[in-house]
Amino acid sequence: MSSMLESIMGMLGGDALGKISQQIGVPKEKAQEALPDVMAVLTGALAKNSSKPEGARELSDALAKDHDGSILNNLSDYISNYKQGSGDGILGHVLGNSRPTVEKSLSAKTGLDMGSIGSLLTMAAPILMGALGKTQRNQGLSVSSLSNLLGQESNQAQSLTGIGDILGQILGGVTQTQGTQQTQPTQQTSPVATNKKRSGCASVLIVLVIAVVVFFLLRACGIL
Repeated sequence: MSSMLESIMGMLGGDALGKISQQIGVPKEKAQEALPDVMAVLTGALAKNSSKPEGARELSDALAKDHDGSILNNLSDYISNYKQGSGDGILGHVLGNSRPTVEKSLSAKTGLDMGSIGSLLTMAAPILMGALGKTQRNQGLSVSSLSNLLGQESNQAQSLTGIGDILGQILGGVTQTQGTQQTQPTQQTSPVATNKKRSGCASVLIVLVIAVVVFFLLRACGIL
């Protein structure tokens, strides 16, 4: 997995994993298997939101103001009290109305019920934001650098967790967007067809002229 998410997953092992398992009510191995998918989906959502300048600016400001990384200093205490944290508020900004769909898709992929997935998302969101805030501060990331970092992290996480299809379905993948914007090519009349039409019109006109001339000649001769 990518460097930042590798660091997060390393911190969520051992005793922290045991507490996560206890808090959401699933076996440790199930929580351990689901965490990378949850983190990858959240990273992908953040990457999509920050792909536009205004989204990247809002994220950068939020990290600087509320997520300095101090949450990582005592993860055990945070996990035990995660319901009092900012997880639901973060998910509201990051996932918006897509949250139920995200939970349903992750539930189908991981085998965990939607309640457990919802709790895991709520718990994971502030941890991810804390890691991002710490990285931004330590590396002095600009708004564009933060957006680029998230794009790289998301691509690597998707390639290793296989959640690219989920993100495409629930958040509007690039391929889908491009597909809906494609338009049918304008049909144009070929030069050959145009020339044929012109030739046909000219032939009809010549026949009509000849017919008129013959009519008047016959009438002049008294035949008509």
